[in-house]
Amino acid sequence: MTIDRRELLGGAVGAMAAMMTTDGEAAASPSRSMAPLDLVQLYRKLHYRSNDGVVFWWLQGPKYGQVGTTLTPLYQANVGTFQRIRYLDDGGFELTALEINLITDVHTGELLDEWRNPYTGETLAVRFNPMGPNTIRYRADNSRILPTEVGGARIESVVNLHPPMIVGDEYFQRDEAVARVFPAGRGVPFEVNDLAVYHGRVSNLADPAVTVGDATVFFAEVTGWQRWMNMGDRPGNLTSRMVGRKVERYEDLPAQWRERLAKRAPKIAANPVAALDGKEALFDR
Repeated sequence: MTIDRRELLGGAVGAMAAMMTTDGEAAASPSRSMAPLDLVQLYRKLHYRSNDGVVFWWLQGPKYGQVGTTLTPLYQANVGTFQRIRYLDDGGFELTALEINLITDVHTGELLDEWRNPYTGETLAVRFNPMGPNTIRYRADNSRILPTEVGGARIESVVNLHPPMIVGDEYFQRDEAVARVFPAGRGVPFEVNDLAVYHGRVSNLADPAVTVGDATVFFAEVTGWQRWMNMGDRPGNLTSRMVGRKVERYEDLPAQWRERLAKRAPKIAANPVAALDGKEALFDR
């Protein structure tokens, strides 16, 4: 993980003092105490929770094919992620996560069993292909112990965590990850660029009584073509722009998403927390 701990834990004096530059000018929030913020805890409350337990994230947004600078809408991605956090004696924590994407028509919103590739004209079966469950360990400073394998495939990755941007009571955290995954039978690695901006409020995240902070996210991703699309050696890539929110209960995920999951995977929908103890799905992108 690439991270400047001096900035994150000790040197982000402006952020800790509730000051942040906006268009080159510093702006202080008179409504908040100037006491230093515990950025390690705020990160945990924003992304996950500060104690043991589960949280859920939903993400929705269009997936595009990109060839040159031309974007072609392909489908709507509807992602639900189940996450279990367990804190360790060394001050770090383990995160077990299962990610499920349900693909819908970009125009009608209907759940797709088949998808027509606009580049090739081919009609293809839509795969139900969860990611995980897998477990990643974080150190006491929130730096991530990067995995070397995911879903049976070798992975090389770099993660960048930036110091938060604080404007008044608004709290923004920018995360970036780059990965190359080498699934069996794929001629070239599957390349992933994840760009996320998490948003919360300092007044909520810094409240000692709060363990699960209110949080939303804007998520963008640039990847290679997925194998099931049968794009072969065609130039281009996939890109997406999505928005989402963290919730504490499975029942607080979007009702339509839960209904669709019950059709696709009734066992998972019946006991989503138990699914975190299931066998990890093979990585097939």
